[in-house]
Amino acid sequence: MSALGRNAQLLETAKEEGLISAIMPFSDLCAIPLTNLTSKDDASTAASAQRLNRTSKLAMAELLEGLSDAPQNAELAEAVARGVPLALIEEALQQGQGFDALATAFRNDAIESAAPPACASNGDLSPEEINDIRRAGVGTFIAKTDLPDPDTPALAIDLARFITPDGFEADVLNDLVAAACGEHDSKIVLVPCGLSGALLGLGLPYSADSGAALTALLKLLLSAAKGSSFTKKYADTLGLPIRSASKSKRDVGLAVVPLSAKALARFQPVSQGLSAMTTLVEAIEEDAPNLHLLARLGLARKAPEALPSLLAEIDAAADLELMPHFSGDILRTRGFSTQAIDKVKSALGEGLPLNAAFSRWVLGDDIISNDLRLAPESFDADGRALLKTIGFSKREIAEAEDALDGRPDKLAGAALEQAGISQTVTKADLIALASAVQKAADIPIVLGLGGQGEVDLAALLEADISAWVPALDTEVDRLTADRMEHITALAEDLMAEDAAPQTFIEAPSSVSRTRLPDRRKGYIQKATVGGHKVYLHTGEFDDGSIGEIFIDMHKEGAAFRSLMNNFAIAVSLGLQYGVPLEEYVDAFVFTRFEPAGEVTGNDQITRATSILDYIFRELAVSYLAREDLAELGDVTHDGLGRGLEDGIEKSHAQPLPDEAAHLISRGYSRGQIPDNIVILNRKREERDAERAEEILEEAAADDPSTPAYLAEACENCGSFTLYLDEVDQEMTCDTCGFVGKAEASE
Repeated sequence: MSALGRNAQLLETAKEEGLISAIMPFSDLCAIPLTNLTSKDDASTAASAQRLNRTSKLAMAELLEGLSDAPQNAELAEAVARGVPLALIEEALQQGQGFDALATAFRNDAIESAAPPACASNGDLSPEEINDIRRAGVGTFIAKTDLPDPDTPALAIDLARFITPDGFEADVLNDLVAAACGEHDSKIVLVPCGLSGALLGLGLPYSADSGAALTALLKLLLSAAKGSSFTKKYADTLGLPIRSASKSKRDVGLAVVPLSAKALARFQPVSQGLSAMTTLVEAIEEDAPNLHLLARLGLARKAPEALPSLLAEIDAAADLELMPHFSGDILRTRGFSTQAIDKVKSALGEGLPLNAAFSRWVLGDDIISNDLRLAPESFDADGRALLKTIGFSKREIAEAEDALDGRPDKLAGAALEQAGISQTVTKADLIALASAVQKAADIPIVLGLGGQGEVDLAALLEADISAWVPALDTEVDRLTADRMEHITALAEDLMAEDAAPQTFIEAPSSVSRTRLPDRRKGYIQKATVGGHKVYLHTGEFDDGSIGEIFIDMHKEGAAFRSLMNNFAIAVSLGLQYGVPLEEYVDAFVFTRFEPAGEVTGNDQITRATSILDYIFRELAVSYLAREDLAELGDVTHDGLGRGLEDGIEKSHAQPLPDEAAHLISRGYSRGQIPDNIVILNRKREERDAERAEEILEEAAADDPSTPAYLAEACENCGSFTLYLDEVDQEMTCDTCGFVGKAEASE
């Protein structure tokens, strides 16, 4: 096999084992957008465009995921009717890889384009200005050093993967670097990762004093890449032999930078940049927690006597006997059988939290119903309810969860601390450490502060270090959040309303639904029942009768609010299918449940025994004229008034006529003409007379035999039914039959 073929095979094997990443442009590997925008406004505009692009891709993915992988034409037609763009369906069909594949491609594109634009700062921005830029969705690159060109080939190397029980495999590292350089005749940039993990595996601490050890690691990589010497000063720090300089002419650069989301999707180092390794315990055997390999190697070098006891403690970290209040004996006194205790122990050993270990899905219906004598359906996913039911207090459950939460990591961290190889480093330590390593190693180092919480920007600007400060998460403003909550609730109501008529498919043909007009009347009544605010919305048919109701209680819990929304939908459907409002009133007035008590904001009702009692008494008063359900005096124990002494001024307006019901809400006016509305009766009478005359004229036109009546009255009976017989020139009355001679016209 040729040297070129051996290099390619070596690099491919290293990629499969996670030692190195694929070779890619430095701009793709680095998390920092290298096309920096110096203008804050330009950067903000670019960030908005990037967020819009990412949101649209995620939205397209969600639309496609709503379809099956191979939908039929009918399903696609329904999707188009729901709003899925035709171009999107055409693209999915054209690719021929299925709708799931296109949805995955959209999501991957959204993830890879997640890094926002950067605004470069060479120290000319204040901390306040940097935070303003970050709030606009723009990351800031505080540049104290020059980075490689964006198109330069780059390779990430996880130095922690080269740690073995025998030490650092420097020869393997040298071979990989030589193979990577042989793949490219031009310059290549190496991005070291796993620095803190490598220190842990070598039994060295990662703290503010780790500058010498980190510098030694970077010098080792420089020696392998450029063929420079690896002196005794650094070799002793890592416990490695010295290396003389070679005559290598490799054009290699080093840059310690955070990796991009695109790179991390393909390459997962132990840690990246100068960030500390945080995972000390991992699940590697049947999901059981186990000490990380690097932590094992570090302890084996520094404190081998502590390793066996630590492994035993981690293995027993989820043991019920070590948890307060939850030993096997205590559980047996609460009704748990040996089988149930074994199931809980197994679940905890697999890493499940306490509430999941005591849930229905772990214990099973037989144990809950037969052993504990409880209803299984009450304890689906949260075992805390079950624990409370069988007698454990909230404090006891919280103490057990605290003891269980992260206990293996806490045990491992304490053991490493005692052995002197702690992985604890503060944000201030990171800044000082990066500055020290950059000066000693003389290579570009960018401190990535993503996920580090609040950043002391003043200290960062004073330090001689470059840093990548990501954009702050943009919070949704309160107005948008309120609107989205309302829109979501309305969407749920509409979906429930659209689905509800399907239950009437097999109903008798005589039953039909009368839908409300698109533009409808109604009213909104705001009131407070027992301290809980209630908004009642009504919708009316053209004749003024009620056809729908909405009930809004925005400050209640999600379950209660959803229940009331769906109850209102059910009542609305009943009204539209012809159920009289009287039936609902008789069924729901005086129902008793909380909230109940004093009612404010309603001039007819001052107390209610429940929300439903208030709502249907209000509807009965407004639409059915049920004044017996209004409160017009002293309120008795049953919530009804007995007189007119409360001072409410009663309106003496006339009943609402039909012609007014088309323009005025019958419920709002409570079936009467408001005092500020006047209907002119004379206009109505004139309109009726004109209509009667038109009817007579139409009838005469349709029937030629109908005589034309004269304008004068019959002298015998007084009726205006005289007509002239043109042949005999006599007047005849159609009513009484009187005949008289017509007077000659002058």
